[in-house]
Amino acid sequence: MAKGNMLWYKQPAKKWEEALPLGNGRMGAMVFGGIRRERLQLNEDTLWAGYPVQEDHPGAAASLPEARRLLAEGKYAEAQQLIERSMLGMPGQGVQPYQPLGDLMLEFAGEPDERDYTRSLDLDTAIARTEFGAEGRRQIRTAFISAADQVMAVRIESADPAGVELAVSLTSELKHAVQAYSDGSLLLTGECPLRVQNHNNGQESAVIYDEEQPGRPMRFAAFVRVLLEGGRLHAGDGRLILSGASGVTLLYTSATSFDGSDRIPGHSGIDPAAVCRRVMREAEGQSFDALLEAHVRDYQALFKRVDLQLGSPQRADVPRSLPTDERLRRIMNGAEDPDMLSLVFQYGRYLLISSSRPGTQAANLQGIWNDKVQPPWNCDYHFNINVQMNYWLAETCHLSECHEPLLDLIGQQAVTGARTARIQYGCRGWTAHTMSDLWRTNNVGPHGDAQWAYWPMAGAWLCSHLWEHYLFTRDLGFLRNRAWPLIREAAGFLLDWLVADDAGRLITSPSTSPENSFIVPGTDRHSSVSRASAMDMTLCRELFGIVIEVCGLLGEGEDFADRCREARSKLPPLQIGANGRLVEWDRDFDDADPKHRHLSHLYGLYPGSELTVTGTPEYAQAARRSLEIRGNEGTGWSMGWKVALWSRLGEGDQAWQVLNNFLAIVDGEGFDYHKGGIYPNLLCAHPPFQIDGNFGAAAGIAEMLLQSHERDIHLLPALPGEWNEGSVKGLRARGGYTVNVSWANGLLEEATVMADFDGRSSVRYRGQTLDIDFMAGTSVTIGTAEEGLLRIRRVDAGTA
Repeated sequence: MAKGNMLWYKQPAKKWEEALPLGNGRMGAMVFGGIRRERLQLNEDTLWAGYPVQEDHPGAAASLPEARRLLAEGKYAEAQQLIERSMLGMPGQGVQPYQPLGDLMLEFAGEPDERDYTRSLDLDTAIARTEFGAEGRRQIRTAFISAADQVMAVRIESADPAGVELAVSLTSELKHAVQAYSDGSLLLTGECPLRVQNHNNGQESAVIYDEEQPGRPMRFAAFVRVLLEGGRLHAGDGRLILSGASGVTLLYTSATSFDGSDRIPGHSGIDPAAVCRRVMREAEGQSFDALLEAHVRDYQALFKRVDLQLGSPQRADVPRSLPTDERLRRIMNGAEDPDMLSLVFQYGRYLLISSSRPGTQAANLQGIWNDKVQPPWNCDYHFNINVQMNYWLAETCHLSECHEPLLDLIGQQAVTGARTARIQYGCRGWTAHTMSDLWRTNNVGPHGDAQWAYWPMAGAWLCSHLWEHYLFTRDLGFLRNRAWPLIREAAGFLLDWLVADDAGRLITSPSTSPENSFIVPGTDRHSSVSRASAMDMTLCRELFGIVIEVCGLLGEGEDFADRCREARSKLPPLQIGANGRLVEWDRDFDDADPKHRHLSHLYGLYPGSELTVTGTPEYAQAARRSLEIRGNEGTGWSMGWKVALWSRLGEGDQAWQVLNNFLAIVDGEGFDYHKGGIYPNLLCAHPPFQIDGNFGAAAGIAEMLLQSHERDIHLLPALPGEWNEGSVKGLRARGGYTVNVSWANGLLEEATVMADFDGRSSVRYRGQTLDIDFMAGTSVTIGTAEEGLLRIRRVDAGTA
């Protein structure tokens, strides 16, 4: 088992947080690896409770002047009460949760030989494998989910002379029915709840089905086809009973009635069962080996673009020979295992490929993996950090195609966001709030605390992803036809939303700094609402700056660019507080929670680029002080963000320390808003599970090795002392560059930069800059001379 990109264990998963995830972007499964009873927990990315609704509050705009007056007078708590009473969404279904489809259960007869047990997930091939038994009775199970053929394939092979004996069944926690057929197939059909009231939103929990209008909610189907090699099959009682087979292949697929429109899903015209049968007909005529080959070829076209080695291969062999959970516990006890962070990095890339492919839904709070009808935070889309963090690695880690589902979501969210902007704020353009779901809901209903429920700035943040996609790909067609209309309208909302303060500066009011709160001066009361938070102002500056650049690139919209340029000049600058930290609100308030998990005021450092060590050293130092106060621990996803923030400051040792804190195993249940880590299956623990920490950690590791936010190619900008040697191949830099880097004794050995386009760029390393004229399809290899100076070693043409 001494293989780099592999998770493996000596025992089956006892709980969901130990199971191993498979996915093809649309379908997901968690593989438990049970011996007598194997559970594959199933998901489908369009399976959500609810239906399209409009919950914008027509009375919200009328309360806006009063809220602004109260804030101008320093009556923060009163303003917050007004917002929570009169400026949130209307009563209705609220944001609805992502749903679990069900379980594929395999129950084995007899007394299996349990010796030499292993279960594994090979990230190089996206294949899960379970093996046990001595020679002569060994059983091997192989599972993968194919994006090429849209099926999950499970292969069971047994050396036992008695063959494979098992019962195959499908079940679900949702309303459903199952039929078993003598041709070796199972069909599960069901429907989602019309509404789920989740206790996370402060309401009484309830799962509500529409008994009076049974055609209204989402419908779904799951289909299994069993192919035997020898043996017998019997269908009955909703199960398939198999016996005496030397080998068994199970093919599985699923579908829902969602058609991507705003129609009620029960009336979409899509028959999920018919879709499943059609997909299965195309897959079942192929051999398992053919399906496997197509799956690996499709998957590796993405995954194999990047390779990361930390530490020497000789040192890595010892920890690799140990199970993954044992390695984590050794690290918690002080052992060195840099190769584990290579695994964490590639696991983040694996999870994005597995949960976000072109044409699928964007990865949600748990990617595509969820086993609860009432999951934490609805397993929805949170736009105040979490969804964006899911995609921080997409461009830098060479998975630009996997960014597409988020870019699609932004366009869809802008439709409901335009209605919200008009009705609730009397503004043009479009906006987005903190939470959304499959129906692109833009409000959280009438119940909520302003610290998370009130934040109309998400549209501006989402637009940064459109711009980043262009910066990495330089796709002018994308910029002109998809990104620019959305960027223009989001900036149009900000132009209407900003108001002048007494000094004539343009500010946001009301304003929050997502999910944080401060102590109201002179009281012991907390408030989340003020004016002109640091994040609001940073987002405004960033989006207006993007507009100006886009107009220059496209040669259009100069009048609009001038309006944005003028507004940008009137925005108040960031402030540095009395204790040297960056001020989070419009005044230097005391934090209600100095260790708060959100770092919204540091957006300009990362993922933004307003604050840099070289360009704004005073602000960079203030950001550093803010990070010191927040500390190097936190929830799992918060630590992912901190890795990237420390990397932007060039503080590799601090980033490494946060990564090691992230590797702490979380065994308990429940919520913790201050201390998280990782589960034994390497999924991020908030806790509970949130996938954004996996993606954030991978993005942060990439940021330690390569940065390009200042429009140059910065090599090894935050290399920690513990990574004395290593190499990375295939990282991406803005401008359309693919970069390989190797180092030894903590110093650059060699870097190769491949350009997608002709043009000039600068390569930077340890304060040195080398200006290079690149040609498309040509790689330039850079090293250092004996005196440590950067130099070009060779140029290789025609290697694209």
